[in-house]
Formats: sequence, C-alpha cells, structure tokens
Amino acid sequence: MTPAQKRLKELRERQSKERQRMAELGLAESLTDETRAELDTIEKGTPDLERQIRAAAVAVEAEDAEAKAKGEADDKTGAVADPEMRQRIELRSKASLGKFLRAAIGTGKLDGPEAELAQAAGVAPGQIPMELWDIPPASEQRAVTGAPATVGVNLDPLRPMVFAPSVINKLMVDMPQVESGTFATGTITTAATADAVAKGADVPETAADWTTATTTPKRVGASLNLSVEDIAAVGQANFESILRQHISLALSDELDDQMLNGDGANDDLTGFFQRLTDPTAAPAAASGFDDFIAAFADGIDGLWATMMSEVAIVAGVGTYRLSAKTFRDATGQDLGDKAFADYAREHTAGWWTNKRMPDPATFMAVDNVQQAILCRKGRSMMPNPARIAVCPSWGYLAIDDIYTGARKGERRYVISALVGDVILVQPAAFAQVAFRTA
Repeated sequence: MTPAQKRLKELRERQSKERQRMAELGLAESLTDETRAELDTIEKGTPDLERQIRAAAVAVEAEDAEAKAKGEADDKTGAVADPEMRQRIELRSKASLGKFLRAAIGTGKLDGPEAELAQAAGVAPGQIPMELWDIPPASEQRAVTGAPATVGVNLDPLRPMVFAPSVINKLMVDMPQVESGTFATGTITTAATADAVAKGADVPETAADWTTATTTPKRVGASLNLSVEDIAAVGQANFESILRQHISLALSDELDDQMLNGDGANDDLTGFFQRLTDPTAAPAAASGFDDFIAAFADGIDGLWATMMSEVAIVAGVGTYRLSAKTFRDATGQDLGDKAFADYAREHTAGWWTNKRMPDPATFMAVDNVQQAILCRKGRSMMPNPARIAVCPSWGYLAIDDIYTGARKGERRYVISALVGDVILVQPAAFAQVAFRTA
C-alpha cells in the first residue's frame, strides 16, 4: 500500500467513526456539556475532513494513472508520459488502420478515435499518423458452433510477422510533422556573454551565431497484393486487415533500420552512425565489467549528463549478450552475483540491444568489435526537455490500387512514409562507442 492509499484509508476510517458517533449522539435523549462539545467539534471538523479525503483520493488516482502510464509509455522516453501523451497512447490503441485506409481511398470517413488521433497528430486528410506503427493485436474470432469437416478448415486467427521493437525512441528522436517543403532546424552555437560590471559600465555584447541543418523528404515504402480468391478461401474477418497491418509493421522496421544505419548514399536516409564519429581506437581485449562501467562513466560531461543514471547506451546483440554473463571478477575473490546487464538496469538511463544494430565481422579493422550509440539524457528528462535529435515526417501516403490488377481480381495496397534524415540538433548529447565481444 502506497503512502497516499494508506492516508486515504485512515481518513475514511476516521470519517466512518465520526459519522457513527454523530448518529449515537443524535439518538441520545439529552446531551451533557461534554457530549455537546464533542458533537460541535465533529460538526466543525467535517468540512475539513471531507476536503482532506478528496485531496487524498486525487493523490491515489494520480498514482494509479502514473503507474498505468509508466507501463504503457513508452519505454519510449524512459520516463512517465504526461497526460497528453497518455491520451495519445489510449487513442492509438483504439484506432483502426483499416479505417484510415478506407478513408484515404474515399470509401469511408474518419470519426471517433481515428479522427481524434489524426487531429492530435496534425496529419492532413488522406494521411495516417506515424505513431500508428504500434498496432494493437487483432481480436480472436470465434465461431458460435463448430463447422462440419466437409466445409473447410478451422483457421486460427492470422498472426502478423514479428518485428523488433523500435529503438529510435530510446535515443530521444523527435519526429515532428512537416506540412511541405524542406525542413530546417537551427541551434545557437555562440552564447551570449554575461559578466559582473561596475556601476555605469556596459554589459558585455556578443554577436549571435547559430548552425542550421536541413533535410528534404525521402520515401520509404512497402506494398502488398491481395486476391479476392485468397480472402474468400480463408474466410476470416481479420485476414485483410492483418495483412495491411503487416505492411505498416514492415515499413516501420525499415524506417528504424534506415535511421540507424542509413549512409545517405543513393536513396538511403542519413542515420545515426553516419552522423557520429567513430571511436579513435578499438578495444584491445574483450570488454569486461569495468570496461562497461567506464563507457557509461566517460559519458558524463556535466552538461548533458551529470550522473550515471542520465547516460544510456544502445549496443549490438553480441555486446549485450556478453554483458549479461559478465560479472565483476577481482583477483582472489568470488565472482559477484550480479551481471553488468542487471547492474546497468538499476544504475543507468538504459542499456539495450536491438537486432537492427550493426553486427559486422570487423570494425575499425579489428574482429569482434561492435559499434554502440551513447545518449546523454539529462536535459531530455527534465520537465521542459531539450530537443537533441530530430527526424521530420511528411506523413503517410496510403494508396489502394483497384485498377492495375482488376482483371485478375487483385487489390494492391501501398503505404509510403515520407521522412527526412536524422539530424543531431545537439551533437554533444551523443557519442559512438565500441565494445569487443571476444
């Protein structure tokens, strides 16, 4: 029981006892001076007691909402979502991708949670909010009675292919909606000068200087052909919608990979590893407990991270596996009972892995060396967070082509995401580090 819940329970027990006592005194044939004073004290204190109960109930509700939001959010920022974000998450869970697609091709209209989500995300008619990547699981379809064996096969609800969860949100990348044109973001790089001055003296004057980065829209898309015979043969209500959702998930998988590994060549985005600078030297030996500790400790800069709990690292799969079986080993002493992966979960802002992280045979001309991204989250975890990275979005383009394969009884669904390069608004908040797995 939390302190707020305990406080509310105590106040309600007190209220119950006082009401019972007032009822007893009200039934008395006569009151003495002592009992009359007791009754007056209870009556005078009732408004204040009710106020305290209301305040305690609000505190309990806030705790419950915070706990619920913590489980739903986000793992996105490593912190509890604010009320607006919690509302967006609730709308996202209720929204239907199929309804957005029908509205985009003119066979339906947006209303209910879909319309609210579109308005909150600021997307234009015919577009699908980027945050609809998180598709809720399809509901199970159950027959009222069992079908005879001669009718067909009872098919369990179709399962979408499993993709790795997004890792970009763990790196604090904002994805603002852009209406049209080139996206530009500027950062002040020369600060104003402040100084203590004598009476009547001028304060220091500094010429402003800033750096501007721009990006243009690039298209990442996926498509799917459906035949009317396949849909009819399967006979499932969720068949078509699951396949459409599969396109969206495949698209989000490619977008996440591009934001990490895109080299900016040809039609690729410019991703994190292209923006960051490689470490100056490769680790000389396999990383140990103290090497992992040093990577986080070296990330403390006093500006973007002031303590170890404000430093996060996304590492390769091999690196994380090594950390999960690496214990502190002092000469002549027993191994510790906590692997570094467990230690990092308790003392850092995050230590994760993802299948999209690069896992080359060699890096920096050394075998078994993996790249990782360090993110200093100190100022991004404040009440008024500072934007440290951005990847603009021009929205989704959803196309339902009923003409190309019409003679074959086919429908073609295409979803294209228009996004820009990853821009490190505050490059000092990030660093590229390397670990050796063997």
